Amino acid sequence: MNRVLVTGPSGFIGTHCLRRLATEHCEIHAANRSGRGEPGAGVTWHAADLRDADHVLSLVAKIQPTHLLHGAWVATPRLYGHSPENFAWLRSTIALAAAFGRHGGARFVGIGSSAEYDPGERPCVEDATPIRPATIYGKCKAASWLAVQAAAQHHGFSAAWGRLFMPYGPGDPPQRLIPSVLAALRAGQPVQTSHGTQQRDFIYAPDAADLLVRLLLSQEAGAFNIGTGRATKVRSVVEYLASRCRRPDLPQFGAISLTPGEPDILVADMSKVGKRLAWSPQNDLHQGLDRVIDCA
Repeated sequence: MNRVLVTGPSGFIGTHCLRRLATEHCEIHAANRSGRGEPGAGVTWHAADLRDADHVLSLVAKIQPTHLLHGAWVATPRLYGHSPENFAWLRSTIALAAAFGRHGGARFVGIGSSAEYDPGERPCVEDATPIRPATIYGKCKAASWLAVQAAAQHHGFSAAWGRLFMPYGPGDPPQRLIPSVLAALRAGQPVQTSHGTQQRDFIYAPDAADLLVRLLLSQEAGAFNIGTGRATKVRSVVEYLASRCRRPDLPQFGAISLTPGEPDILVADMSKVGKRLAWSPQNDLHQGLDRVIDCA
């Protein structure tokens, strides 16, 4: 039986990954600072500060996982892009990959980011689009993948990296786009947004978790996009939510400026995932948004 260690199990995506892993025949271990999380059959919780190298070494030595899904990272909305905490998580990832290899680990999958890419006018292709991140977050994520590959080469384990695009769904932090728009609409307050013409690849969080777990349990090495391959204007998402809430009068497009350097298009090419993992999302955007609206 695979012994899986999940880091970041209480985060937005990590929570969905744990739920998806619970459907597989494996022994699941989850580590965070409190050692507590969402109750679930078959999950053993561990308390550890993964930013501390000694905690990392002790944790991996104790569990000796065969598989590791690494999702722990700073993710505070509007702050994570240039937070100095990114450096701590880069160091943590290096320590984690090294410890995993030393204790005989077989399969390591890290959750990266679309922020690693230098986006252009076309969808991002894993092995072709330049890796030229603009933020500290993107740079540290990209450096982490290089470090994981080095550890995999040295210790002989299999490694993959999932570059996550724009997830949404249950548990999405309230400061992020979709929950903040919904909260304003339901309160009858104006929704001030940018012009909204920027295109993004929105992926329903349970679908993202499904793809990450499939990647973890495969033997496919390398970087893989975690998206849908479908470009959607941010404006279209806001308009759909406003329509469903029967408040099409509340969005104020162009009321705020874009963040400097924000790309016009950030969309995944999913050809590699389709060919190598035979995966496609179960939910289209409207289905996912309807689920968010209904459960909020």
